[in-house]
Amino acid sequence: MKKKVVAFILTLVIMTSFAFTGCGQQTEGNKSTKQNTEKSTVATSGNTSKTGGRTKITALLKGTESTEQYQVFNYLLSNYCKEKGLEYEIELVNDMQDYFTKLQMYINSNTLPDIYGCPNGTLSKACKDNDALVDVGAELKRNGFYDKMNGAIINFLTDADDGNLYLFPQGLYCEYFMYRKDIFEKAGITKEPKTWEDFKDICKKIADIGEIPLIVGGSDAWQLMRYLSFSPWRVTGPEFITNYQAGKDKFNSNDSAKYGVNLLYDLGTKGYFEPGFSSVDYTSACNLFYGGTGAIFYSGSGQIGLADEMYKEGKLGFFPVPDTEGLKNMPTNVPIHAGFAEGFNKATYDDTMKDFFDYMCSNFSNACYTQAQIFSPFNEDLPEGLPQLYYDTQPMFSKAETAWTSWDDKLDSEVMTKIVDEQQKLAQGEIKPEEFISKCDSFINK
Repeated sequence: MKKKVVAFILTLVIMTSFAFTGCGQQTEGNKSTKQNTEKSTVATSGNTSKTGGRTKITALLKGTESTEQYQVFNYLLSNYCKEKGLEYEIELVNDMQDYFTKLQMYINSNTLPDIYGCPNGTLSKACKDNDALVDVGAELKRNGFYDKMNGAIINFLTDADDGNLYLFPQGLYCEYFMYRKDIFEKAGITKEPKTWEDFKDICKKIADIGEIPLIVGGSDAWQLMRYLSFSPWRVTGPEFITNYQAGKDKFNSNDSAKYGVNLLYDLGTKGYFEPGFSSVDYTSACNLFYGGTGAIFYSGSGQIGLADEMYKEGKLGFFPVPDTEGLKNMPTNVPIHAGFAEGFNKATYDDTMKDFFDYMCSNFSNACYTQAQIFSPFNEDLPEGLPQLYYDTQPMFSKAETAWTSWDDKLDSEVMTKIVDEQQKLAQGEIKPEEFISKCDSFINK
């Protein structure tokens, strides 16, 4: 599920608007600066620990003090350690590649901290191979929180090899379309789109009145790739892209994948994206739409703060990912992911850490909403005082069972780079759908 906004990085693991942070030593890039005493450690009752021999809990997180993972874990660790008479230290690494290097170093030397940010993919597999991950699923079943967790979040983090749950979600991040009600009304549109044909018809009506139908951050590769991957995700879940990467399926032989190719081509070549979309990044796209330009924007829970005022004034509406006509679509129609998840070091998972895990689960929702303003991964009642969009969008995904599948998480970097190049050409009409399909099918060696 995070959600929590997104960024595309050509690496072996999933990225999306991650949030991360810490206390004590802060590492940003190759710089290390000492935080003030209040933030570096927290203790109560002098130096006397109420938990036996352990005196400190340690964590390694990706990000800065402003990111969501830090805000949540700093809050939880601060309160827990104050109650137990412990200290805590959170090491922060802001640069993504530096973080991966640091995490790999800890894995190789068997010196992982008690808690560490870990994306679900190559690095989590390395941790599992080192027997450095607590079975979080078993712990959630032990303390009664497994059945409270959103089904799509469990699906997102379930290990592909053995079906266990080794990572704890950063939060629940969901994505959906926002639209300007005044432009819809001006174009005579009275219903939100249920299918992609409805969606394209709406875009045409908006273009016909001289308005921009769609805002997209085309220079961030994941933005165009969403339109390419919506249809195969709604129809196959992770199946198409996983089989494509394994050489077991092709764009040319999969109707839902071919539909996605034609969808991106149509939206781009019919002028439905904003002028110059290929050079607009996601942040600029957010500013364009929430600044009043364009009718529809693919957004999500990470932008609730930007949408709040316009939504309260009745200027914005929202709808989930449309169905693909003529094919069987799965019930889940809101992409959900878990952000940059956390692992718990099995080697240091003593009674204190088990007690902290239970405390964390009991207080995680409160930390998500009060500290980081993100959805909790647990299906619990929302607290009062949140922006109205939280209450109105939650029913769309509260019973979701299938997670979002990011293609950049499944494809190797070389194939990903090639597809990104081709999708830019496709959206700008430099190649036809047939050419795109032929080229992409040639990238995978069986």
